[in-house]
Amino acid sequence: MKTCRKICAALLVTSFMGFGWGGCNISEAAKNYHDVAVQADYETDAVVAGNDAADDPAIWVHPRNPSKSTIIATNKQGGLLVYDLKGKELYNVKVGKPNNVDVRYSFPLGKEKIDIAAATDRSQKNGLLIYKINSETGKLTNIAARDIFAKMKVVYGFSLYHSLKTGKYYALISGYEGEFEQYELFDNGEGKIDAKLVRSLEIGSISEGLVADDEYGCFYISEENVGIWKYGAEPNAGTKRVQVDSVGVGHLIADVEGLTIYYARNGKGHLIASSQGNNSYNIYDRSGINSYIGSFSIDDGKVDGTNDTDGIDVISFELAKEFPNGLFIAQDGENMDGDKKLNQNFKIVRWEKISRALPGILLDNTVNPRHLKRQ
Repeated sequence: MKTCRKICAALLVTSFMGFGWGGCNISEAAKNYHDVAVQADYETDAVVAGNDAADDPAIWVHPRNPSKSTIIATNKQGGLLVYDLKGKELYNVKVGKPNNVDVRYSFPLGKEKIDIAAATDRSQKNGLLIYKINSETGKLTNIAARDIFAKMKVVYGFSLYHSLKTGKYYALISGYEGEFEQYELFDNGEGKIDAKLVRSLEIGSISEGLVADDEYGCFYISEENVGIWKYGAEPNAGTKRVQVDSVGVGHLIADVEGLTIYYARNGKGHLIASSQGNNSYNIYDRSGINSYIGSFSIDDGKVDGTNDTDGIDVISFELAKEFPNGLFIAQDGENMDGDKKLNQNFKIVRWEKISRALPGILLDNTVNPRHLKRQ
């Protein structure tokens, strides 16, 4: 069984006062403290590769039957995986070394509007993978016009962004050395999607977690040993940024990893971050100054909890009878079956568990990610 990650607030207070308690100091107390713990409802099949392989999930919402929605995830040792909502593997696309993945809807291609999944690829291509999502089955088909290479040394984090201001689609890529590149995605006139570089900037140091808020026209990036930054997502937004939270003096313990957006009506909702150093997930207001609300962990239950989480995703929309208020999914860096260590996988939690456990968390299943509104 994994070590229980709950600790009483009194331990933190005692530690700050400088008194010992069971040999625990401030850093140890902080590393184990969370506001609440929830338990996963389902887990995905383990990835076929061992060691550090599973990384980042993205939830795709089926256009007509939400219960047929899928989870697209990366096996960074060699493939993209497609699961159903309960974690059963449906497809395994053997390609490169995809690290982070994201989805967007209704990309205009010829006379069609298609859903796309895209990912960074850390293999020799060191660039961008683009796939069409079959609107009925969720199967992935390569639709990149060519091998699309990034200019940075090693691609790392990734998000898609759909500008509700211009209608254009973009790929946002972060690098292992803190680089950032923004690519406009476009129809090449031959039924494929191509990309052109429209913006570059420097984050500072290694940065992986990336998520765009299409309604607010901004994106968030996690500088792993520093904190979370917010930038404008339009290509002409420049380098201006605001720090949302920080490592150490803030509410984060390095590494800061996955980021995701919980959409609620009227511009409300949450930004969620994986605070890997204490195996927790921080929740912030989505609007304004992104005020910190609280944190939670995923502990052992009918399936094991999560440790060392990289990528996360969330959906607020009603998907099926099992997920009437959407779901939260997190990569598990240490997938266990009792005392037996298995290949890594992803844990799935009904969102209402989190909203009921932590005061101030919204429960709003009305926002379909296919129909976002500019704020």
